[in-house]
Amino acid sequence: MKHQLPTLSIAETFEDLICDLFNEVENTNTFKKFGKSGHKQKGIDIFSVEKDIAIQCKKKDLTRREISIRQELLNDIEKDVKLIIDQKLKIKISKLFIISTYNDHPDIDEFCEDLKQKYDTSFEIIYWGWQTIEERVSNFSKLLEKYWPNFIIQFTSSEHTFQRNLDLRKKIKKDFGDWINYSFENRKKSSKMIIRNFEGTQYPHSNEPDEFNEYSWFGAEIHGLYHNGMEFILETKGIYCFDNKTWDFENDSDSSGEFVSVLKIGKINFSDIVDYDTQGDEYYNQAMIFCKFKHLGTPFENYYYVNSNKSYLRFELNEKRN
Repeated sequence: MKHQLPTLSIAETFEDLICDLFNEVENTNTFKKFGKSGHKQKGIDIFSVEKDIAIQCKKKDLTRREISIRQELLNDIEKDVKLIIDQKLKIKISKLFIISTYNDHPDIDEFCEDLKQKYDTSFEIIYWGWQTIEERVSNFSKLLEKYWPNFIIQFTSSEHTFQRNLDLRKKIKKDFGDWINYSFENRKKSSKMIIRNFEGTQYPHSNEPDEFNEYSWFGAEIHGLYHNGMEFILETKGIYCFDNKTWDFENDSDSSGEFVSVLKIGKINFSDIVDYDTQGDEYYNQAMIFCKFKHLGTPFENYYYVNSNKSYLRFELNEKRN
């Protein structure tokens, strides 16, 4: 990810950011400010009782010489550690984070480790500089919107695709929960959906095959999700399974194998799903999936077959289509 977040100019806002950030990183809402400005904070700005983590925020004037800032920061860290020890806090601390608007620096990391040994502290001492803050904050869009509303992060193409697919997966898991969270017999809604070419012009009045003898819209039953997308049941077929652990499609001239009824499952990659509407429209009261039909006239990047009676028995077939 190519970006550089500007540091926050107000110390109180910086503390608010760090408090929000740790609540997101630690998946909790228990981080809060330890007292207010003017109170005896005893070397702590933010604390979580649940996580036993204390945080000290160090906003620095970055217009000064780096060596001066770094030396001042080292002095601040030791002063805060001694203060925590001397005050004999009644709260348990397993980790003390020193968070600064100054840069990450290995000298500071080593200094924190030396302090732990020097004072034999019961808690870890961990330093986060601004580069670490940038990296962590970038994972939470609502923090970017809250603290840098006018800042636009430039994503590389691959990063944008990855993030888009990750967000789409989360959204589909929620919006299609009435289908994918239940077995077929327990679903409250019909599993059949309409899959449409987002560039198609025939729906809903016609549906002529294209040069691949494929159609720009059709019905299919949702099967579930796989790691890269959605799966749909396209048809029921018959295959023969043989003693040498091979199989082939139904063939009247050779019935020596065991006949098995299977479902053909088509796989649509998240990157090929443009949009969807779970409510349908005035023509079809069914969920609709709008896709790119770029795989020889279909939206399916691959297929496999599954025993219709024993869903754990899969029959793989390399039908990847480009």
